[in-house]
Amino acid sequence: LDEKGEKMSKSKGNAADPFELINKYGVDAIRWYMMSNTPPWENLKFSERGIVETQRKFFNTLSNVYAFFATYANVDGYSSASHIAIEDRPEMDRWIMSRLASTAAEVHEALEEYHPTRAARAIEAFSDELSNWYVRRSRRRFWRGEMDQDKQAAYEALYFALIQFVKLIAPIVPFVA
Repeated sequence: LDEKGEKMSKSKGNAADPFELINKYGVDAIRWYMMSNTPPWENLKFSERGIVETQRKFFNTLSNVYAFFATYANVDGYSSASHIAIEDRPEMDRWIMSRLASTAAEVHEALEEYHPTRAARAIEAFSDELSNWYVRRSRRRFWRGEMDQDKQAAYEALYFALIQFVKLIAPIVPFVA
């Protein structure tokens, strides 16, 4: 359906050209929009603005978190070779890893039950928590001059979260993943 709830039709002039949209936004942005917006068995009120909003809220957030990590990890020469035990990590790191584990369980359950919309929305919620809670509240840890145990723990937690996040989104947006 179009954004007004009317059936799309070339004769009405309200049909979206899929090839034009794919060239403009990419297939993954369209797929994520469609999966996260409405369950596949229900009518979708399609809006190009919705794709733009999906790119801004979801894909740009993911890109910004990755860019933040990559920038500071490269500056500090971070290597994922060493590991700090989970019990020795700050509460913030344990919290994001716990949220990641519960999100992964929710996503896997939703996909097993053929509910991709529920899975996508759980991933979006985690994306917001990763960006707006974990990264924002951990910035000072990354900005420190020396690579102490706290900074190493922050890198490890964010690195692990990004790797697992990519695995979560892969079934829906394989090209971005």
